Amino acid sequence: MGAYNYGRASVLLAESRAFRDGMGAALRSGFYILEVEGDNSFVITAFNKELEIPWHIKTIMQDIQVLAQQAHFIQVTHICCEANMAADWLSKFGHSITDKWRSNHCDNSQLRTIVQEDKIARTLVRRGT
Repeated sequence: MGAYNYGRASVLLAESRAFRDGMGAALRSGFYILEVEGDNSFVITAFNKELEIPWHIKTIMQDIQVLAQQAHFIQVTHICCEANMAADWLSKFGHSITDKWRSNHCDNSQLRTIVQEDKIARTLVRRGT
């Protein structure tokens, strides 16, 4: 796991870059059987080539397709954001930092608790504003 601040990027651009960066990190770490879950249905649909990819993420999606060819198996599915609290926490944390961060450089009990809750399929309750 890791987090990165993409600055003032759009949600679509940030989600696409996170997909690419996460997949690249997994492959560099020796993981070639990948199950990718994402809460941005547009990015998932773009990966599956089910729509015309907007120009501003086209290169990133091409990078993702090249990376996917390196995997022995890849499954990409859409999930609701409430079903992946760790990704939500990392996204918010990433937006607050100024440099790249990796989980092995942090002793954060809150993130460990969230990951454990994700493992047992505890979901985040959607809150009204």
